[in-house]
Amino acid sequence: MATGHLPADLSGDRGFLLAPHTADCILEAWGPDRVTCLAEAVGALVSVFADVGDTATTTTLPVVLEPAPTPDLLVELLEEVIYTVDVFGKVPVHVHLAEAEDGGVAGDLEVVEAAEVVLIGSVPKAVSWHGLEIAEDGGTWRCRVVVDV
Repeated sequence: MATGHLPADLSGDRGFLLAPHTADCILEAWGPDRVTCLAEAVGALVSVFADVGDTATTTTLPVVLEPAPTPDLLVELLEEVIYTVDVFGKVPVHVHLAEAEDGGVAGDLEVVEAAEVVLIGSVPKAVSWHGLEIAEDGGTWRCRVVVDV
């Protein structure tokens, strides 16, 4: 099971980078396997708007992504994070994901109330399909996503 602590460790075989892009932000994430890359993408998304520091979690929300092409799974996961913040006012501080036997992804988001983290920007509004990339290359999974902030 891949486990991500937000923000991600940029010094190892997993991590993420952010790059500004007009009114958007480009997230790039990587990891040794698909679920680690997905978990790092969540870390990248959260780091756009929140500094979670060492915040202790209070609630765990399940994540179940049905089998689908990997780009669809990435978009669905990031949209789930945006929805969780927007509708429930909860911010992920840890993410745990594993490959499901059916080809999907399952796990959980450890979340806290938005008031318990330092908000440093606007919560992204949407994930763009334009320029979306996710693939394995030479033993490392990498993704690139544009989010509308």
